[in-house]
Amino acid sequence: MKCIKILLLALVLTLTTSFVFAQTPYRVAVLPFTIHSAEDISHLRDGIWDIISTRIIVEGEISVVEKPLIERFLPELRGTKIADRDARWLGTRVGADYVVYGSITKVGDYISLDAKVVHARAERPTTSCFAQHKGMDEVMAKVATFAQDIASRIRGRRASYERGAPGQLRHHLMFQALGYAKLQSFPKRILKGVDVGDVDGDGKNEIVVIDHYQVWVYRDEGKKVKLVAEFKTASNNNFLTLDVIDLNGDKKAEICITNAIEDNLRSFILTYEDGAFKYLARGLNWYLRAKRIPGKGEVLLAQRMGTNKDYEGPMRLVRWTGKKVKVGKKVKLPKDVEWIFAFTTGKFTSPEVQEFLVMGDVKVRMLDAEGSLLWKSSEDLITSDNYVDRPKVLAGKRGAPDLLARRIYFPPRIVAKDLDGDGIDDVVAIVNKFTAGKHIERVRIYDKGYVTGLTWDGMTMAKAWRTQDIPGYVADIQVKDVDNDGLNELVTVSVSSHFLKKDARGLLMVYELYE
Repeated sequence: MKCIKILLLALVLTLTTSFVFAQTPYRVAVLPFTIHSAEDISHLRDGIWDIISTRIIVEGEISVVEKPLIERFLPELRGTKIADRDARWLGTRVGADYVVYGSITKVGDYISLDAKVVHARAERPTTSCFAQHKGMDEVMAKVATFAQDIASRIRGRRASYERGAPGQLRHHLMFQALGYAKLQSFPKRILKGVDVGDVDGDGKNEIVVIDHYQVWVYRDEGKKVKLVAEFKTASNNNFLTLDVIDLNGDKKAEICITNAIEDNLRSFILTYEDGAFKYLARGLNWYLRAKRIPGKGEVLLAQRMGTNKDYEGPMRLVRWTGKKVKVGKKVKLPKDVEWIFAFTTGKFTSPEVQEFLVMGDVKVRMLDAEGSLLWKSSEDLITSDNYVDRPKVLAGKRGAPDLLARRIYFPPRIVAKDLDGDGIDDVVAIVNKFTAGKHIERVRIYDKGYVTGLTWDGMTMAKAWRTQDIPGYVADIQVKDVDNDGLNELVTVSVSSHFLKKDARGLLMVYELYE
């Protein structure tokens, strides 16, 4: 009987202790944000500090450290760029479980808020929040929502957009912005495409980049990317698209480029052998694009340009016969899938179901295998400044007579990739924003662009993450293992200061997707 009483007492004490600890709120220290601005916006910083400090409080779950106590230790951080270790140092001195720090950046009318949520004992990974608004009034009106985002991360209430081993997705909530890890600048170059593959056969991937007549091959070496090789052609070429795929089965990826001279296709395929580029095929009167096709895996497709249409005829498989490149069997696809550049396949709603993303004139539609509409984008995911002019073709894309000569715009790549290991493909797409050109097709001026990640939430493709804003426009993207660490990275090429092609600058950027 005595033993039973002791056991009951121990159980009561355990449950009581657990209840007390469960009800102990997290203690959070909110630091004043660092300012990046040409003008004095300290009043904005102080206001945001006050709002975040009060709006993250959740009764019984989150309390905040008093500002006078935080201010006592701030002088020891003055003059240093605050990092996670500094935040943890301060957190331990004020008895905080979490520390929130960040920055306010004002460029023109736009104001960006970046925050990091750091666990003071480093037992949990650091998470991030991002918001961007136009004008101070809009920032102050919406900073409370930003504070709620911070509170959600402290409470561990995340979306299911996570991954276990071997890595965890760094950014998995809407409106979080992913900053680049590596950047390579190309002054006075208008970059057109990027892809990733093992082009030299050493078992490691390289990054391949093109502008309108030149190819560069880079290797990610940790802190930076290193130029491995380059290939220059005549300047009258107009490289339109790039794909890297092992076409001939030699365990090396070939470089496949859709190219035009004036309005005639002169596409080609390169291989890299013994430190030099060689043509595997050239002068091809075909559009070329690598695609994942149901039942066939990753293949290279070809399609004709029409005499007075943008495209005509079926898409066909490109294969290596052992001696030469041959365009062969046509590929069976749903009737709405017409153009080689205007679709992406994937399993977007279920691991067992195959669907198709089809790019139209403005929006992207998701169709099932029978062609039924499942979803339509609210944003324009297909704007680009990659085009070829056809001065002798006075017709629209389908051949209908027109008063103006035809200009063919090529939609940017949309990537389907299972990023979180759940068997369902996520969508990675480009969003480019016009300042002019939405209704004047031949004068496109871009303000900014970014890359967004979309995932199926049972009803729609919901935004899961996005990159920071990129000046100008994003020309191309790919999601592959860039640095050979076994995890996929996002790689982008973009063009800024592009108006009238003066002072253009290309940027190659690599983004880490996993911790």
